[in-house]
Amino acid sequence: MLVINLTRLSRHVLAFLCILLIVYLVLHSRWYLRRVYPIHYKDIITQCSLKHDVDPFLITAVVRVESRFRPEAVSAKGAMGLMQVMPDTGNWIARELGIQGFDTEMLYDPATNLDLGTWYLAFLLRECNGDLVCALASYNAGRGNVSKWIEEKRWNGTEKDLDSIPFRETRDYVKKVLRLYNKYHEVYRGRWEE
Repeated sequence: MLVINLTRLSRHVLAFLCILLIVYLVLHSRWYLRRVYPIHYKDIITQCSLKHDVDPFLITAVVRVESRFRPEAVSAKGAMGLMQVMPDTGNWIARELGIQGFDTEMLYDPATNLDLGTWYLAFLLRECNGDLVCALASYNAGRGNVSKWIEEKRWNGTEKDLDSIPFRETRDYVKKVLRLYNKYHEVYRGRWEE
């Protein structure tokens, strides 16, 4: 009787382990991971990436954190579209890019929003001497705030000192974008064109 129960138990344990293995393989398969970490607006992101020399996976990570790929998104502070561009910032970027007849409603257009947001991200990367953490903090909190924090030695501008960023929202934002940026590189094996 005891042998029969152990045999039955062994079958159940084996079946359970098989199910766990299948679940693990599915959850770690590229097929599944690409559904969890999708890339929407890939053609537009590709164009903006090439035009403004910004890694397309970085643009994708920013868009996912900012709007979860919703072009109609509006923040409580009034940031608009996929990359959550503030209307004043959008007007300034449009002037810098020589866009005639710019209207802030255009920020709901994915192509316009991605173009302006990517240009701004590239601008911040240049302003921060290529430092991704500084650029992302500036994208979220504003250039003035980040300059002030660094000037007042409240934050040294590096990833190692990320927890010293005075705004919790900005700390969390930078961490989320960096995590997603790395995850997108991992899931797509660093190859944008597949």
